[in-house]
Amino acid sequence: MGGAALRYADTLSTGAATITPHALVDWGSAFAEATGTYSQFTSGGWSTQGTVSASRFVPTSRGFLGEIGGFAGGSSHNDGTRTGEVIANGRVHFVRPNGEFFLGLGGGQTYDAVAWRKILLGEAGTALGSELKSALLSISPTIVSDSIKYADAQASLSWKRGSTLDLGALLGFRIGDQLTTLGGNARSWASVSAAFWATPRLAVVAGGGTYPIDPTQGFPGGRFVSVSLRWSGVRRSTPAPNTQATQSPPPPYVPLDVAPTVTGFTAQRTVGDSVKLKVNAPGAALVEVSGDFTNWTPLRLEHVEEDWWSTTLPLKRGNYQMNVRVNGGQWIVPPGLLSMVDEFGGTVGLLVIE
Repeated sequence: MGGAALRYADTLSTGAATITPHALVDWGSAFAEATGTYSQFTSGGWSTQGTVSASRFVPTSRGFLGEIGGFAGGSSHNDGTRTGEVIANGRVHFVRPNGEFFLGLGGGQTYDAVAWRKILLGEAGTALGSELKSALLSISPTIVSDSIKYADAQASLSWKRGSTLDLGALLGFRIGDQLTTLGGNARSWASVSAAFWATPRLAVVAGGGTYPIDPTQGFPGGRFVSVSLRWSGVRRSTPAPNTQATQSPPPPYVPLDVAPTVTGFTAQRTVGDSVKLKVNAPGAALVEVSGDFTNWTPLRLEHVEEDWWSTTLPLKRGNYQMNVRVNGGQWIVPPGLLSMVDEFGGTVGLLVIE
């Protein structure tokens, strides 16, 4: 719930009271998300908009992940104007420790309140992240009905300070067609946001910035400032692995000042439902894993040979979330696993057991 002050295309200024529900369902290798906004304007009238999206990740034996997904969205306004989009897309993720490179392609139909038009989307980018910081750089070329052609380059940054403060920033630049008939001619945009969690379920959120023209649905560009209250159905707290680390510190002999160094990770089925997890950590004195299969309780691995540490666990076929740490340091995603954001806002790895 919130309030917003908006300026559209340097011609129309108004305020609005808004309600924005958001839902996310995560199955490990697949997720579905829905969000919407209802705005009641101080100048009279109302506006609604919403989106629904879903993706499924498909592991391969060639060291990368495939992703197939879909997106649908639209808007409706009190003057009878409506817009919409329906898009199917696919991506290839080349996962590396604490980051990835991805390529994508999608296509579908878009409606700008006048006519339905074909749309073709490309995507390329790279993401880097840790439990507290993440960055995403992407470029998205777009073609609408062979008549509108442009590419948007965007960089986004996020930073978490404990469990109480989330900060975010976005920078963007457009090359190619710019429809001045929609109002505004800026080819760059930027925004910042901050969320302060007063309680594990309630946050005060503030943001402001600019946004570009959307040629696909005929939206003008503009500027905005907003302040709102956010309530979460999931109790927010520090990610469980870090909580466990605080409650159960490593033995005194562990050199905590040594930075985590994990250079390899394997998961191999042995007999029945048993799976051997092995971590390569040169110079380590202590290696631990933690995941939903341990109820996020740190589990020590046994030093088996040279720089390898291992443990054998009963794991049935399925998708699991996990992290690893060395010498009581920071929890990180093991090399070769897809980095994901869990329900607490932390970074975890997706472990697929076939």
